[in-house]
Amino acid sequence: MRRAVLLALAAFAAVGASDAHRAQATPAGSVATITTSGAASGTTNRIAAVAPAEDARKAVMIGTSGEVYEPDGKGAWIHKLPSSTANALVAAGRAGGTAGTNGDTNGDADGGTIVALGDGVVYRLAANGWSAIRLTQHGKAILGAGARTLAAVGRQLFALDQLTGGEPTRLALAPGNIVAIGAGAKAIVVATEAGVWKLAGGKLVALPSVPAHLRIVSDRWAIADRGAVDLTTTKLTGWPSDLTIGVAAATSGDALVAIGASRAGLELVTLRRGKLLRDPLGITGTAVGVVVDRAGRAVVALSDGRIALRDKTGWTTTQVIAEPPAEHPGPAPATSP
Repeated sequence: MRRAVLLALAAFAAVGASDAHRAQATPAGSVATITTSGAASGTTNRIAAVAPAEDARKAVMIGTSGEVYEPDGKGAWIHKLPSSTANALVAAGRAGGTAGTNGDTNGDADGGTIVALGDGVVYRLAANGWSAIRLTQHGKAILGAGARTLAAVGRQLFALDQLTGGEPTRLALAPGNIVAIGAGAKAIVVATEAGVWKLAGGKLVALPSVPAHLRIVSDRWAIADRGAVDLTTTKLTGWPSDLTIGVAAATSGDALVAIGASRAGLELVTLRRGKLLRDPLGITGTAVGVVVDRAGRAVVALSDGRIALRDKTGWTTTQVIAEPPAEHPGPAPATSP
């Protein structure tokens, strides 16, 4: 018996050592995990996406398992709502409202409803957590980018902020499977494997001068291998040669913002009126979302739970917090004698 116990303990230690080795060997650029202060021991916080807001400080961070980190108005993002999704989330946005003028997450008219995507399923956030949105009987959905968040399944394009018979309204049927969507307040652009199209008067009109296989950011901007494409003029603005461009977003002022990575760390790159501005964050990591508002405030979410904030004084870094469970009054748990 004693020998069996010792063998079991040795095997357990070997597994632990193997796990530790794998953790140390995590390749650069992959999603790392960290233990967050304020969270229960062993809890890790991974950020998947950001639901934007007109005030960048009111953007909401969305965790990979559906955690919702809300701003507390004091520079912190806290996970209070018990919420999770069946699938790991990879993207988020807002449907309806004005992109979050008040930062609420309950789907009101001002902030718009927060939506997210995980393994082809679109989820809507309510006051009591997430629920799946049915778009079609079969097929996996994609989520669009831009000021207005749309979705598509195959060739079908849907408005998440308009309902017909209690379900999202179908806006158009593309000539091929939709692989990307960019939408603003007045315009919608979709990409298929064959080309890029603009929705005008309820019909999709081809944009033959716009190359296919672009990463659509909004109804105006797209990302190419060598630079940013203005979809209204098809002008290409090249990226700095020392930067690898990651996440990107459009601002309310029609500028393009993106996070670039260099050997020195992350930078916020802004393209406005044909001019590129670079602003180093002073940190390294994997950015999963960026929001820049009219006042120039910026929020950059990193996959490991850190958040970089820019105001008129420069950049600071904080971290999402998972609140510990509320204490329940009553007698202490029974213990064995």
